[in-house]
Amino acid sequence: MNLPEVHVLCPGMIRRDGKAILEAHSSSTLVLCQDLRIVVDSSSEQYRSRVLKGLKDHGVDPRQIALLINTHPHHDHNGNNDLFPNAELLVYDEPPIGEIKLREGVTLVPTPGHTRGSVSLFVISDRRYAIVGDAIPTEDNYLKWVPPGLNYDPEIALQSMRRIVDFADVVVPGHSSPFEVSGHKFNSR
Repeated sequence: MNLPEVHVLCPGMIRRDGKAILEAHSSSTLVLCQDLRIVVDSSSEQYRSRVLKGLKDHGVDPRQIALLINTHPHHDHNGNNDLFPNAELLVYDEPPIGEIKLREGVTLVPTPGHTRGSVSLFVISDRRYAIVGDAIPTEDNYLKWVPPGLNYDPEIALQSMRRIVDFADVVVPGHSSPFEVSGHKFNSR
């Protein structure tokens, strides 16, 4: 059996002035399973060309995407959902009950805190990948062990962060480039 592949179509970014968010665009990630093509977060409209270029670079037509997962329903994560006319959309206002196994090694995991319905996609490939949206917005949140600035409950957000880093070798955050967690797992204890 072939392992699923994880490809970041475009890394996200966030620009702040103190606590005020001036600009935010989410990461968009492609997961290729043997019989299923998944996009996690379609990013913002301003990143449309980056998402399309990332798909083209991996030989994938947007019409081939069968499943589109929005980690949560914010515009900087779902601005290009219309690119995927054949995809089933998964997005939650409230968290799903438990984990949802989509394929062998590909699991949708509730990671509330930023929003009540926030989810992450855990993928076992050549390494363990967690595609997490704003459950961990940036590597800095992880390194300083602070929850997302926008959250409904900081303790629940930290529990989700803990769950993510306990699983992952690599985290694809909502608003920065992927980062490794193996050397810093002690932060989650």
